[in-house]
Order: sequence, then C-alpha cells, then structure tokens
Amino acid sequence: MSTELTAAVLALVGVAAVVGIAWVFYLVGRAEDRDRAAEEAARTPPPPDRPDHSEENGRVARDRRRPLPPRRP
Repeated sequence: MSTELTAAVLALVGVAAVVGIAWVFYLVGRAEDRDRAAEEAARTPPPPDRPDHSEENGRVARDRRRPLPPRRP
C-alpha cells in the first residue's frame, strides 16, 4: 500500500470518527431537550378557562403597562 493511499485512508477514518461522535452528541442533546420539554409541560399548569373579552384584555394591558411620561402643555 502506498504512503498516499495510507494517508487518505487514515484521514477518512479520522473524519468518519469525528462525524460519528458528533452525531452521538447531537442525538443525546435532542433526547435531553425532549425530556426537559416534557418536564416543563408537566410542571406548567393549564391556562385558566376565561372568555376572551376585548374590553377586559384592554383593561389588563393598560393596568400592566409602564407609566406614561407627563404630557406637555
């Protein structure tokens, strides 16, 4: 086997090993994200059943906004 062919084979094996390890880390990360999302969904209470009234929503938004600056004369 020539030196060039040996170098090419070793380079391809190295690249394949790095890609394989990266793929495993990717899969583990996705599984952890799914587990974390499932825990968050189980921990978060469902939203309250309230009718969607635009007047009430507008009042809540006005109550929660930051104070407006004073008006100019």
